[in-house]
Amino acid sequence: MKEILQQVKEDLEKAYSNPGNFDLNQSIQQLQAAREQSGDKGTILEDAITALTQAKHAMPALEKAGDVSSSAVFGQAFNALDHALKSYVDADNDPVS
Repeated sequence: MKEILQQVKEDLEKAYSNPGNFDLNQSIQQLQAAREQSGDKGTILEDAITALTQAKHAMPALEKAGDVSSSAVFGQAFNALDHALKSYVDADNDPVS
């Protein structure tokens, strides 16, 4: 799962750098497939899917205007993916007795 999230995060960075030349549909589909197998982390992945979808819809505005609001959407998606990734990296957060 960490590998999928890391790849999607890299895809998001590429889409931000080249909004006219990159498609986030495959990344969204990867997360949707992962969500179905995620069990207790489904909500975190759903949040990441929503944020990534919003970034996809903001790509034309980013390409044409490069305005703050379209950039902010990408920042939110990046943070959602980062949060999901950390939830898998820090999976063992039980205190040691």
